[in-house]
Amino acid sequence: MAPLHEQDVVTVREIPDTRFAAIGWLVLALVVLGVAAWEWKMRSLGLLAGDLEDGKSAWAVERRKLESGEHDGVVLIGGSRILFDTDLDAWAEMTGKRPVQLAMPGMNGQPVLKDIAENSAFAGLVVMDVAPTQLFRPPGGGNPAFAGVLDYWRDEGPARRASHRLEILLSEAFAFLDQNYSTTALIDQLDLPNRGRIGGPYMFPWKLSEAGADRQHRLWREIETNERLREHAISVWMRMQGRPGPPEPVVAAICADIAASVAKIRARGGDVVFLRPPSAGAYRARENAMTPRATTWDRMLREAGAFGIHFEDYPAMRGLELPELSHLTREDATRFTRAYVGVLRERYVGLRPGAMLHPGA
Repeated sequence: MAPLHEQDVVTVREIPDTRFAAIGWLVLALVVLGVAAWEWKMRSLGLLAGDLEDGKSAWAVERRKLESGEHDGVVLIGGSRILFDTDLDAWAEMTGKRPVQLAMPGMNGQPVLKDIAENSAFAGLVVMDVAPTQLFRPPGGGNPAFAGVLDYWRDEGPARRASHRLEILLSEAFAFLDQNYSTTALIDQLDLPNRGRIGGPYMFPWKLSEAGADRQHRLWREIETNERLREHAISVWMRMQGRPGPPEPVVAAICADIAASVAKIRARGGDVVFLRPPSAGAYRARENAMTPRATTWDRMLREAGAFGIHFEDYPAMRGLELPELSHLTREDATRFTRAYVGVLRERYVGLRPGAMLHPGA
């Protein structure tokens, strides 16, 4: 009999009978119950299905409309105020034209205005909002979610576009997909003592708006009703209290750049209008102290030879409700939209229903 070597030893492991189908159904039931519980919890916090995630992919969809000609000759640019405070449906109802919404929270419109002037053939009407402490600041900073967006919309590949479409489909059904209320974000929102040196989640509001089709944003209802969320947003806005205003060379460079962009758009038959949406309380006082109207807003309009709509100059745009001092409630956003579009419609015949802004728009 040949000797038995170690390499010849084969261990046979008997696998007991297992009800794999039952295990699979159990796992599926647990997953469904877990998702349902998490969805219920998120809805109890005020989240809604159909609140679409905003970001570079969503912005890119709108920016490509300028290149394809799929627009009505109006584009809105700037920061969160014109984004939250504009009712696109009211625009369409009053003018027969639905604007392309290219404003971005935490950003200003100067780079986008320059991009439209230099890298597009757009010859319609550009409406740019002005949040003075946001526009008249040194270059850099802004919302990291939109960093590099002016290149991203050109370079976005098919995989990212497909991912964005899938995200929209899922967001239409589930509220818990809101990135502002992911597990990590909820940990950031724990009510822990802040010793005054902590940045991170304390540097940005946790959630401010709801977004729908065409990047239609509305101030989130919870900001109106939840005192903690509202006060947190105000504390973020006021963190620069007492800082000096922008130096003269920065203001001069911004005004010159804007004037050059306005001239290029006008040269091909378009125009640019500037809009100063409302702010209130201590935030408005800070804006006035850091960026006085005479040396920023008035100077910019004068050097660009442009028309501007400042909320202080129109009774219908004053006295509106801004729960966190910087953005209007959705009802007052509609009122504000109707007020400023009414002014634009009187100035631009092309904004009246049935009219055309410009044949090349």
